[in-house]
Amino acid sequence: MSTYDEDDRLPAQNGDEEDAEGPDIQGLLDTGYTQLDGFVEWLERMLEMDTRTAQQDCFNAESFVDFLANNQRKSALDASEYDLRWFVFSHYIRKSIADRETQLRLPGSLLRFFQYLHAAFKMDHPDWIAATLEDQQFFEQRLHDLQSLAGEDEAVWKSGFRDWCEEIEQDLDMRCLWLPNDMGEGMEWGEQMGWREATLRDDANRLWQSEREALLTEGLSFDAMRDHLVVSNLFWLDTPQKRLEDFSPRQTIRGERAEQRLLLESDDGASDDM
Repeated sequence: MSTYDEDDRLPAQNGDEEDAEGPDIQGLLDTGYTQLDGFVEWLERMLEMDTRTAQQDCFNAESFVDFLANNQRKSALDASEYDLRWFVFSHYIRKSIADRETQLRLPGSLLRFFQYLHAAFKMDHPDWIAATLEDQQFFEQRLHDLQSLAGEDEAVWKSGFRDWCEEIEQDLDMRCLWLPNDMGEGMEWGEQMGWREATLRDDANRLWQSEREALLTEGLSFDAMRDHLVVSNLFWLDTPQKRLEDFSPRQTIRGERAEQRLLLESDDGASDDM
């Protein structure tokens, strides 16, 4: 399984090449911050929480709002099981600069945030929200395991981090939430991606999660669901798209990789001539 940093690659698609009809990230953030203001008021008024503790909850919820808007391009009202699990058990642990006390509050903070969204905006509260956020033990174990790698030499850190990444990938795959690295035809999604491949993988993952959610309502087992999703994903990879100038995603990725190889060869040749 790949250990690329999904979160670090996504912002690359927000430059000049971004779809003009894509979501308004600043609008999503503005909506989220308005929700956060209401969340803090709700914590202090309805739960009688002291201001310091309410601010810790707000910090954690704000981290989630920022992640959703900037990385997933959606609001908390539209969050999926994949979004929540990836944020709690990977993104937040890697990116958070909060103190230890605030970090340990994350699952509870988000559970209260979803309770507020349900109360204030009638947001659905599916079982996977509680199932994810009540797993405090797994969260604390993931937090401890990554932080324990600090101070190790580079080789030990890389090996430990790879294992840490694979653990959450396997957890997501078990729930049919992980887009396979295998693209068929002897191809895999790259660990280092150009902006086109990164954008297309993001699109593929969104389609995977959307179709999975639809299939859940049909009562399919995860194995049956996975078979359906794999076929659908391969079909998408080989279907030409107008926005890709009538090339398929697979053809576009191959073209970009070829361009990158030529660029590397050109750079190596220039170095040899010096």
